[in-house]
Amino acid sequence: MKLLLDEMLSPAIARELRDRGHDAQAVGEDPARKALSDPEVLALAVAEHRAVVTNNLRDFRPLHNEAITPGGPGHYGMIFIPGTYRLTRNDTGKITTALEQLLDQNPGEDNLANGEAWL
Repeated sequence: MKLLLDEMLSPAIARELRDRGHDAQAVGEDPARKALSDPEVLALAVAEHRAVVTNNLRDFRPLHNEAITPGGPGHYGMIFIPGTYRLTRNDTGKITTALEQLLDQNPGEDNLANGEAWL
């Protein structure tokens, strides 16, 4: 599984996951991607066959539901981060470890297709 981390997540998480052998990108790593709307982030993830990692449930849950309705475009998974994970520098290690465990459990590109997972 490949990941696209939404803009609120530190690019350091994606870099660490890449250092550990995983294919992860962060919206925040590319200035052109920082201005993308949530539907555009999902479209980018679909185009690159990536699961989206976000804590933005308010916007991405409806996008998830739209994508998986019959005739919808589908997606390669959504990984939601609950509010118990703070998005501070001190918590990047905790998030990285949790994502790595999820990646190890779901090595195939389609493992989370049209589904969701929670850290």
